[in-house]
Amino acid sequence: MIIKETKLDNITIVAPVGTLDASTASLLNENKVLSETSATVVLDLSQVDFLDSSGLGALVGIARKKREKKADMVLTSMNDNVRKVFEITQAFQLFDVYDDARSAAEHCRTKTASQ
Repeated sequence: MIIKETKLDNITIVAPVGTLDASTASLLNENKVLSETSATVVLDLSQVDFLDSSGLGALVGIARKKREKKADMVLTSMNDNVRKVFEITQAFQLFDVYDDARSAAEHCRTKTASQ
């Protein structure tokens, strides 16, 4: 898995590319923007072609750590394969999910400004 990082205004967008499963979840957990900073980030899932329970567990764990630091992780751009995992597990209840990165980044800016 490759993890790309870009900025949209002042919001960091993290975009994993490839499979998010037991063999790659640790790469996501080791990403500094996701694991170590107290900044709210957008996680773009458009290029994740497969997500299993280990990958979902990594996302939940990262979101929990972000919230402990008074930050958040917002999800965007799920393809149908990833969306099915979220629907089956009802993980949608744990995250703010947006169709595109711009909408997600706007949510982050608004949320940060109100805190």
